[in-house]
Amino acid sequence: MIFKGSVEDSPLFLHRGILLDTGRNFMPVETLRKIIDSMAMVKMNVLHWHITDDQSFPFVSTTYPELSDKGAYHPQICTYDEIEVTDLLEFARLRGVRIIPEFDTPAHTLSWGKAYPDLLTKCYEGSDPTGQLGPLNPANDSTFDFLKNLFTEVTSRFHDNYIHLGGNEINVACWNSNPEIVEFMQKMGFSGKTSQLVNYYTSKVVETVKSIGDPKAAITPILYQEVLDHGYQGDENTVIHVWKTSDWKGYTKKATKKKFNVIVSGDWNLNDLGDENDWMKYYRQNIIDFGGSVQDASLVIGGEATMWSTRVDETNVITLAWPRGAAVAERLWSRSPETNEKFSQRLGELRCRMLYNNIEAHPVNGPGFCPV
Repeated sequence: MIFKGSVEDSPLFLHRGILLDTGRNFMPVETLRKIIDSMAMVKMNVLHWHITDDQSFPFVSTTYPELSDKGAYHPQICTYDEIEVTDLLEFARLRGVRIIPEFDTPAHTLSWGKAYPDLLTKCYEGSDPTGQLGPLNPANDSTFDFLKNLFTEVTSRFHDNYIHLGGNEINVACWNSNPEIVEFMQKMGFSGKTSQLVNYYTSKVVETVKSIGDPKAAITPILYQEVLDHGYQGDENTVIHVWKTSDWKGYTKKATKKKFNVIVSGDWNLNDLGDENDWMKYYRQNIIDFGGSVQDASLVIGGEATMWSTRVDETNVITLAWPRGAAVAERLWSRSPETNEKFSQRLGELRCRMLYNNIEAHPVNGPGFCPV
């Protein structure tokens, strides 16, 4: 029994998170609560909530209720209503966890089109529509009016200074095929360069978000790394999220050279279950070791493990996340990693503690047992 002691401890990074995707496979609120509880155990403090995607729109908007009425897998069973979101935010706050919402645009928005098809771009083959819809239509001012109304509601609901706006995997071929957008690009002097259109959309949606609320407490937008591929310059207050595993060092260096703050995911992909002891690759990743200067490295504000739900739902998300996610948590908290052997032992002990707290963490170190 310890009667007296002192602990000196502080995090290496302020942003220590997990990206959780509920747009591809819906996850009940109780599952989200369990994720938050387990994050608190390992000192993670940000749940990046990728709420919507092409497949579904589970967020119940009071401004545009038809988004979930028509875009969710089920309008009652597979949605998050206002009370549930408010309760979840308070549940997270009491555990030291912020929830940053993500509404990925202009791509990954097919679920939006179930209720509002005119928001999306009609794809063409020659002079004929194909019947398929693509990204949000940047040629219509009404698109940005819609986004401002929706994001005004979202930011007032979540009360966070950050919002993730996506910006990845845009089907520019659909934009290039659409006569209305081609005409708009000519009118804007874009010379047929889709990157200029991507930049136009990105800058416009960032301006839209920053115009919401008190100018003295402006909302900080987060964008995926692909915006850099299109030459995005933008507001230096924008945060770039380097989410891909390939060339994460190059993208981090590129973003910091442009003076953007950066969140790195890189190889921290929890939905990819690898070989036994695959947590070692998470533990080895040092997100400030990307070849930049000391000043560049200071712009890395933290990192996130990603949990994309293409093949993940409430039946396996906990076992995929834990205790492997603790390797990410430690790299975001502690400057000096231990040897694999020492950390492996502590990881096994953490798994047992999680099991005692009804968190179904899977065995990561091969054969063994947790003493009762």
